[in-house]
Amino acid sequence: MSRFGRALLALGCVFAQLLAAAVVQSGSALAATPISSARLGVNFTNSPPDLAIASAAGVGLARDQVIEGSNTDAVVELTAAADLRLYPMLGLPRSQGPAADAVAMAAFVTAFAQRYGPGGTFWAQHPELPYLPVESYEIGNEPDITPTAPADETSLHYADPADYAEVYEAARTALHQVDPAAQAIVGGMLDSGAIGLDQIEEYLGAIGPMDAVGYHPYLYDVTTMEQDTLTLRQWLNANGHAGIPLDINEFGAAAGVTSGVADWGAQVAQYTEWALCTPALDVEDVQPFWWGAIPGADTDPWFSLVDSGLSETPLGAAYLGAVQTLTSQGCPAPTPSPPTLGAPSSPPAPKQSKVHQKQKHKNTKRRKRRPAHPHKPARRRVARRRSVRHRRPPVKHR
Repeated sequence: MSRFGRALLALGCVFAQLLAAAVVQSGSALAATPISSARLGVNFTNSPPDLAIASAAGVGLARDQVIEGSNTDAVVELTAAADLRLYPMLGLPRSQGPAADAVAMAAFVTAFAQRYGPGGTFWAQHPELPYLPVESYEIGNEPDITPTAPADETSLHYADPADYAEVYEAARTALHQVDPAAQAIVGGMLDSGAIGLDQIEEYLGAIGPMDAVGYHPYLYDVTTMEQDTLTLRQWLNANGHAGIPLDINEFGAAAGVTSGVADWGAQVAQYTEWALCTPALDVEDVQPFWWGAIPGADTDPWFSLVDSGLSETPLGAAYLGAVQTLTSQGCPAPTPSPPTLGAPSSPPAPKQSKVHQKQKHKNTKRRKRRPAHPHKPARRRVARRRSVRHRRPPVKHR
């Protein structure tokens, strides 16, 4: 090779290394963008006195079960006063069959959005509260659990996936007539080993257009949780729902399944970071179960983030620590491979878990253990739609 050729080759190598460095710096800058608090939430029940601790840590959503006819004003006052946006899990006092339930849910969602959504009458009556109108409306909860074994009081459980689809579609249509920008969330689908992805896919396959899909990976192991989340995302993409986000609005553990409460807290933090920092998953929010901070919260440390004495549990410390990091520093920067001479380095591939064979847990009778609550928790809404902030409508003077 001539001296001139060698000089050109050397110059090309230098350029490649500079380009690789620029790619890494660009990725680091992207990773350093703070995650919106609107993508992080908690589930709660009753009226815990310390929800402001969650918002101070960077949490933006609070999910709670809301049944037609209940005192919802008190729930919205509680969350708004804590600077949290309510993510309601909506349901009916009892089921009258899918056709009647569809009519009832359409009416309930309409009234709910008119009162608590953007420009709702509740906000006009409470100018002293932070203006945090409801943006996401979860229609039922875990509809893939048959009516014989529900874990909530929403009454929207049907053995036939087409029945839930009828109720969801009626509620979604009614909601969009009130607030076209609102999201009707498909009730969080349970993935617990005994009830797996095949059943989730059967229920989702019966539904037409969807705004977002709730997902509950009660799998007790971060590797299995990541793999099933990835598999569900792939199924949605392959079945015409590539633009439909996932709301991981509930997940937890059970005593004896993992190596300890502290270890489970580390897995919750790891899963939260992975889900929100892997763009291809299109996860819009993560909300573990459950806040606690009420009498009885100490009976099951696998779920409660805060004990009855209002102190963080190991699980709470791990999750809220991850929330603080993500909302202040953003996702961790990707670790680049050393650049190869003569060619720019490739950006790191997204993290994926090992493929596993799905196994049923030994305790298949009880699919997931939860503390007995008179109410059961609901989320917020997509970060990309969060760029437009709702402003309180001006008060009209006569």
